[in-house]
Amino acid sequence: MDRLKKILRDRRFHRVAGVGLVLGLAALLWAWRMGVDLAMLKANWLRAEAFLRERPWWLFAGLVILPGLPVPTSALLILAGTVWRDRPVAACAICLVALALNMSWTYWLAARPGRGLVEKLLAAGTWRVPESPGGNHLRLLLVVRLTPGVPLFFQNYLLGFFRVPFGLYLPVSMACSGLIACGIVLSGAGVAGGNFAPAIAGVGLIVVGVVVVQILRQRLRGRS
Repeated sequence: MDRLKKILRDRRFHRVAGVGLVLGLAALLWAWRMGVDLAMLKANWLRAEAFLRERPWWLFAGLVILPGLPVPTSALLILAGTVWRDRPVAACAICLVALALNMSWTYWLAARPGRGLVEKLLAAGTWRVPESPGGNHLRLLLVVRLTPGVPLFFQNYLLGFFRVPFGLYLPVSMACSGLIACGIVLSGAGVAGGNFAPAIAGVGLIVVGVVVVQILRQRLRGRS
């Protein structure tokens, strides 16, 4: 845990995060100067929705692959809710399966080839990649998953890189993310379909998920 804190406080980590923020702001500025506005975004969203309603496997593949990249997972979940608005419960199940697959492949990519490459690059020096503390795997998982503002793809790669046991990683990760994910899907389905029942249920799940996360954060702080 102390090693993770050192990494998060390291100036090099701050530089990488700063570069990412600058690139994101530059992309937004470029889009604005190219004439991208809300009307254009709405039109493109509707075209994408119509396209994916006829090709649902493309959406499922996107849900599995794209959250492993710097793509907002919440936007993909909202899109899934609007595309499958007539089957909100099935949409939640599909998204949970896709989320589990995404968490799995990103974990193993970081745990095997990713970590192996870093270890080879560091082999000539004295610094070595630290192992995660054996007795604190659950705590490490919860700290990473419950820290606000950390993108999902970065969480997955970080936990895989430190080789948190997969049998613990996946169920705990799904427990931390699944409730809010279903809430986002149901909210999108309800708003798109004009049906208040799934929208209200979705908002309720998001609120419950946020409350649970806050309680867990407070307990972690109390034990630190």
